[in-house]
Amino acid sequence: MGEIIFCKTRFQGSWNEQTQAFEGGYASYHDFWQMVKWAGYKTIWVDELDPQSDNTYIITPLNDEWLKGWPKHHTAEIIHWEFEWRWDERKTWQEPPGVNRVWHIDKWFADQYGFEYVPMGGDERLNEVGQNYPADKLYDVAVMSYQTYRRQQITAQLENAGLRLAPIGGLWGRRRSDALVRSHVMVHTHQIAEAPGVACLRWAIAAAHRLPLITETVKDRGLFTYSYMLQSDYQYLARFAAQALKDKRILNNYGLALHSLLCRDYTFKKAVENHV
Repeated sequence: MGEIIFCKTRFQGSWNEQTQAFEGGYASYHDFWQMVKWAGYKTIWVDELDPQSDNTYIITPLNDEWLKGWPKHHTAEIIHWEFEWRWDERKTWQEPPGVNRVWHIDKWFADQYGFEYVPMGGDERLNEVGQNYPADKLYDVAVMSYQTYRRQQITAQLENAGLRLAPIGGLWGRRRSDALVRSHVMVHTHQIAEAPGVACLRWAIAAAHRLPLITETVKDRGLFTYSYMLQSDYQYLARFAAQALKDKRILNNYGLALHSLLCRDYTFKKAVENHV
């Protein structure tokens, strides 16, 4: 067996050291590629993939750069690790030619299409201020997500409940970690109602900061059993979060459990090596 190699698309965006922000491209994948680097995996551009090698190539995300795929008869193992939700009513899924395996981070979605369920592990280095950082809690809730309309509704409800919200957008690096370690809980709302799955990157960020996570109800918890997160239906999510914040001791236990799961027992590197 050759190497395990991760493949990037050339369209990515860039990290601005001066502003400490990710600019353009696939901003949400910045944390993913950081964990690839920390795990010690080689990274190449997707157009540099050699289908006649004995390597295992892991590619994400899917875009026009590799839709044409590769010849069907090749020796390399080509894995598409999918972090998105794409579907139609016929439950069909068109992969680029030559892809041997499809991994999906969400158990519910993987089961619908017969994909391999491979949840992404974490890495505590996503916390850039460290666990001993002297941080008074300034915020009740961190949402840390792109504010679609349905997310805006939950954010407004959290504010109307009198909860203190961490800054919402444009935070990366130490600024983001500073806001997270100063928060009591992370609240996750699905971007669209039709995709009620586990967004593993959000879970990994919460875990690195020992931050308990409350999510809008998911279809299948998968790896994340009742010990690792709390959930509530959309219409009750803000009220549920406000109620949960009344017992911060219990909340903190969820944060510690999630950290132990993703930063010790099932790290990013272990997730890859357990499934290759």
